[in-house]
Parts: sequence; structure tokens; C-alpha cells
Amino acid sequence: MNYQKTLTASTRAQVLVAGAGLGGIAAAIAAARAGADTLLIERNGYPGGVATAGHCCSLFNCFFKADGSQAVGGIPFEIACELANKAGGGEGWKRHRGHMIYDVEKAKTVLTEMLLREGVRVRYFTPLSDVITEDGRVKGVVVTGRNGLEYIEADTFVDATGDSDLAFHAGCPHRIIEGKASFLFRLGNVDMDRVVNYYRENPEEYIPEVDIDWDVWGAIRQYEETGTFLFPHGGGKAMSIFQNAIASGELSETFGTETDLDALQMHGIRSNGTIHIITGFTLVSQLDADTLTQRTHEGRKMAFYVADFMKKHIPGMENAYVASTADDLGVRFSRGITNSRRFTRQHQFSTEPLEDAIGKCLIVIAERRHEGKAWGCQSPGDACFEVPMGALIPDGVENVIMGAGRSISAQGYGLIRVMVNTMVVGQGAGTTAAVAALRGETVRDVNYPAVREALEKVGAFQEDFN
Repeated sequence: MNYQKTLTASTRAQVLVAGAGLGGIAAAIAAARAGADTLLIERNGYPGGVATAGHCCSLFNCFFKADGSQAVGGIPFEIACELANKAGGGEGWKRHRGHMIYDVEKAKTVLTEMLLREGVRVRYFTPLSDVITEDGRVKGVVVTGRNGLEYIEADTFVDATGDSDLAFHAGCPHRIIEGKASFLFRLGNVDMDRVVNYYRENPEEYIPEVDIDWDVWGAIRQYEETGTFLFPHGGGKAMSIFQNAIASGELSETFGTETDLDALQMHGIRSNGTIHIITGFTLVSQLDADTLTQRTHEGRKMAFYVADFMKKHIPGMENAYVASTADDLGVRFSRGITNSRRFTRQHQFSTEPLEDAIGKCLIVIAERRHEGKAWGCQSPGDACFEVPMGALIPDGVENVIMGAGRSISAQGYGLIRVMVNTMVVGQGAGTTAAVAALRGETVRDVNYPAVREALEKVGAFQEDFN
């Protein structure tokens, strides 16, 4: 079937950022601070991506070294502090290795207000539908708005969709990685003091050095200071409540296509009596709507199944209820660009400076410290690695740059996709896009010293945090 429709530009910007996940937010703020007229579009009715729509309500603390000194600053750190102070447990998270935990509902407003304060033009309910290219450049994007199809023009484009949608529609080379996804949900009316007290009285139920490098006493200290509590991902596989129930047949490890229902990560917030649950995995292609529909429906049913079990067995959850389920599936990998300037495993552990660096991230060491089913442990290192600009620039077009960690050209996406690092990527992409637009250059031939100067102004390479 042939379909034709004449579209005229409804608006234009110097920099258009597609996708308002944390990477896209960092990109939009960075572009606006660099002086570019910046428009951010997002398919959901609020910002945050996985950090809100996916109910993943925490930031793994990749800001501080093993000795407690700060290693990463800039816009990512500003976003973390804003979330902690206005939607989380305040400044105390900086003194602990655990995650910075926040309320996803408050975060939707906090993040929007950050964008508006920076002068970013924001349009929610605006999914990307297509891309118009001409002579090796993207001229504009086609979006599906409330008034039908619209066309938006820009000078440079940041693809922060997470699924490389903009680059894909522009015909850029890419690869698809299908991996495990998680469906998250939130319980309300939880007595967090009793939950935490259970682990205080039964410390053997909180396996140490799983997921992150600490133990139950570290988690309790953070709870006492911030009112937020982390039970590590994979800890349920060593928790007798879960394992005895699986052995007796009371609880199944599977639910439809969901596996590892005992994976169990929990993020508790004392002030509002809620606890977020991440448990179970499902193999899914983020790019197939039929599969996504089936998996999210199944995930919601799984949430009530697991919640009913936890209400019966975990002290403090007796009167809990499923307060909300995620709008989006927690997808770890989907589609990423491919080019010759890849982010490699060597980059991830190298302290050598790069000639085209757009930001730095803390080196994190991952190792398995337990036999059997338990997860590996991630420990903060004492140095940083740099991210190359070249890994963010897709082949095939001249004025597009990737603004989400999981969609850059990479040998192994692992650590670069976590929230702190995806914000570092977004900050670098937004700054590069703005400098290119303001100088009348493409991102591929942009003047790197000018980009570096702009990045240093926002703290991307900050060393002194005193």
C-alpha cells in the first residue's frame, strides 16, 4: 500500500533531543546551557524513561570512589542531588555505597521542573514516527501528535530514545541485542521500619557482597540516615523465606515466560511507606509490539502473584497492596549503532585520556563472591575511564549523535548503560550537538576543542570537588 501525506514543519529548534530518559534529560540540559535553542520530545506524558515509567527508582552510586571521594560531577550529579533532595532521602546517600533511592511519582515533576528551569522546550505525548533525510543529513523528524502527524526541523539531533529509533529511521547501521527484561511494581502501605528490623534481627537473610559491595549493616546505616533501604538484586536467591517456599512448592520460580521470581531487589522509602520490587526476568525484543504487549500483561499478573506471597511472609508487608505497576518494561538492551569507533572493554578499565573524550565515568569492578545462584558484586574503583565521542556518532548521517548509553557503538554495553553513565553520555551528546549547531558544523566534523571547553564548563571533567 502506498501512503502519501504532505507535511510542513510545525516548529524547529537548533537541537532536538528525542527521548526524555535520564540520558535525554542530561542531553537537553547540556544543550540548553551551551546556548542552543533546545526541544525535547518524549512519547510518555512525563520524563524519566526507565527511571520513572519503568519504576526503576534508584541510581547505583557510581559517583564516589572506594575511599568515599567524589569522582563524577557535572549535570548527572546535579540530577542525582535534585532527585535525592526533592524526591528521596536527602544528602545522606553520598556517604553510603548503596543506591540513591527516590519516589518515582515526585521524580516526574522534579525532572520536568529542572528542564523548564534551563529553558528547554518540552513536548510530552510526542512519539517519534519517522525521520526525513537529505544529502546525508537529517532534516527533521515526523512525530505523532494530538493533531496527527507533525514535522519538526532542527540543525542537530540527539537520539536518546534508548532503542536508537532516530538513527534506525535515518538508515544508520545498527545491531539488535535481545536480552533479559524485568517488570517492576510498587507496594504501598508498607511498614518499612518492621521490614528493616526483620533484617536487623535476621542478618543471615541479607546476603553480603551481592549486587553491590556492602552488607546488611551498611544497608541499615543508610536507612537510619536517609529513610531509604536497599535489598540487593539476587539476594532473594539466598533468602530462606523464598527458597523454602520454592522447595515446598508454595512459590514457583517461574510465571509464564517470567523466570527467577526469587531474584528480588527491593527499594524501600520510609516516608511514604512504599517499596519497589524488581524480580523475575523475561526474554523480550523491545522492538516487537506484540511481544511487549504480552510480556507487560504477564508482568502485571506476576506482580500480584509475588505481592501476595510477600504479604504472607515478610514482616511489615502484611497490609501492603500493589500501589502501581510500571508503564514500561525494564529493558536492558535493544538496538545500538555500529561503527568503527567502538566503546570497548579496554575503554571501560583504562585511565588513559582520549583525544575525543566527552565525559568520564567511574571504573567499577564486578566479580562473583558467592557460589551457586547468587549475583556478582560491583565495587567502586579508585579511578575513571573516558567515553569517546566517536562511539556516539552513527554512520550514514552527519548531524546525529547518540544520547543514551545502551545505544552507542560498543563491544560490551554492561556498565555504560547504567543510569549515571547514560547521563554522562547524554551530557556529552547534548553539548556536542549544541556546539555543532551554533558553529554551523556537523557533529562528525565539530571542533573538538570547542566541545571540550563547553563540557568543562558543565563539570564533565571536574577533578576538584571541594
